[in-house]
Amino acid sequence: MAWKRKNWIATILSIGARQLGWYLHLALPLSNFNFSKMQELNVLLSKFRLVDSVGDHLTWAASPIDSYSIADAVKILVQSSKIEAPMWPKVIWGNIVPSKIMVFHWLAIKNSIPVKDVLAKRKILPSNVSTLCVWCMVEVETIEHLLLHCKWSSCIWADLFRWWNIRWIMPRSIIEFSFDWYYGMGIKASKFWKMIGPATIWAIWTARNDVIFNGKLACRSNVVRNTKLKVFLWASNLKLVHGLQAYVWEQNPFLLCI
Repeated sequence: MAWKRKNWIATILSIGARQLGWYLHLALPLSNFNFSKMQELNVLLSKFRLVDSVGDHLTWAASPIDSYSIADAVKILVQSSKIEAPMWPKVIWGNIVPSKIMVFHWLAIKNSIPVKDVLAKRKILPSNVSTLCVWCMVEVETIEHLLLHCKWSSCIWADLFRWWNIRWIMPRSIIEFSFDWYYGMGIKASKFWKMIGPATIWAIWTARNDVIFNGKLACRSNVVRNTKLKVFLWASNLKLVHGLQAYVWEQNPFLLCI
């Protein structure tokens, strides 16, 4: 819109005794909408003051030190939208599982893992391909159904709950699941418990992919046992347990939490 795209401030700025004047030479006449926007721009420009002793630099007004920080940006968003501060740094990224498991967990929360329902809504899945769950062949394969509520997945969760000798009501959404799982066990057991939830949704996902892409039907008992051993291996690498405790871990994990 400007008559000259590259211009010097000195050619469009006039410094008077009381205020700054901006002379913007436009190549085309303004529409009513653009004219109102130009008025808003002039109001903003009129608030700026030049100080000869200070060089040009970028500032972030929301910060007391005039420099941008993510923490200040989050604080502004939370205050302006009146929402609770995000807990994902603790619930997802603060976990001690491998990074690929954390990324997968985050993508599941953001409804971004390629289950059939997501692919169909994005027009990626051909119309002649069924969107039904690969396990039950009854319900549409959504993220929550596949990872939490399918009868096949529910049996895996039930085995894990019996392993810990607890009762658990599976939440409706993956977001609720993430928070409930993170805060759902005592302090001594939490170091192991926090790894089991993400490890299980990852095991269910990889078992599903084996069926679709490799034609391999996964045995639920094998999925459960592999999940137990995988978490034990992670804990062993973190020096939380040692190899001789693997049998105890499979039989009664609480004995390692004392």
